[in-house]
Amino acid sequence: MQLEQSPVKRQIHELKVAATLKHIEKVKQFVVSIAEKLEFSPIEMFQIELVVDEAYANAADHGSECSREKEVHIKCIIEGEKLIIIIKDFGGKPFNPDFFERIADKKTWGVGGRGIKIIKEIMDEVMYFFVTGQSTTLYMVKQKRAEGEEGAGSSPSPVIALPFSLDDIPPIPT
Repeated sequence: MQLEQSPVKRQIHELKVAATLKHIEKVKQFVVSIAEKLEFSPIEMFQIELVVDEAYANAADHGSECSREKEVHIKCIIEGEKLIIIIKDFGGKPFNPDFFERIADKKTWGVGGRGIKIIKEIMDEVMYFFVTGQSTTLYMVKQKRAEGEEGAGSSPSPVIALPFSLDDIPPIPT
């Protein structure tokens, strides 16, 4: 029996940072620099950056409680025309992503609580893996589309449909 080798080339890039929000720009730049290799549209690049912002903030803030002693691992894999983003925190705090997605539909208070819904709206695949007391891993896939092809997070216009009303966001205090 002979195994056939896949013709799809795979590039793997990794970054490890302390679980603090001060690294959010570094993490976004890391992922965006890799996503640029697939030549996503400007809209898709914005969406990828938004997803990484939300996912890393959740991993550092909620998953690891912004503990400098803990790390967040970010892995980006280019596989053919797919960008795979894996974000793993080591806080080990399990949560129910479906619950947070459901309340995001009804939530009328303050800022926050909509990250999971935004991630699921934009990415083509989203999966969570929990090891209670050890880690949470978020696995996301964004497929590069041909010009004009529709898919998750794609829109014929540069307007992005947000899963909430901008009226729900309170004004910034001055």
